[in-house]
This record gives sequence, C-alpha cells and structure tokens, in this order.
Amino acid sequence: MCRSCWADYLAGREAAAEAARLQVAAPPEPEDDHDQEPGTLLRGLFRRRT
Repeated sequence: MCRSCWADYLAGREAAAEAARLQVAAPPEPEDDHDQEPGTLLRGLFRRRT
C-alpha cells in the first residue's frame, strides 16, 4: 500500500473510532411516548378552534 493510501486508511479508522466514541458518550435519545394514552400526542394538531 502506498503512503497516501495508508494515510487515508489510517484517517478513516481514526474518524470511525472517534464517531464510535462520540456515539457512546452521547446521552440516550428520548423514547417515544408509549406510556401516554393513544391520541394525546396528536390531539393538539386537530383540535377545533372556537
């Protein structure tokens, strides 16, 4: 492997490792609201105005 290909290979591995570290360190995304009663999430979108 030539030097420039080797450098590209190493840079790609380092970027992938950094992305993995950031993903592990990131706080978990909030889960969907499974515990709410059905329809409460979208209720405000279709409410009639008086």
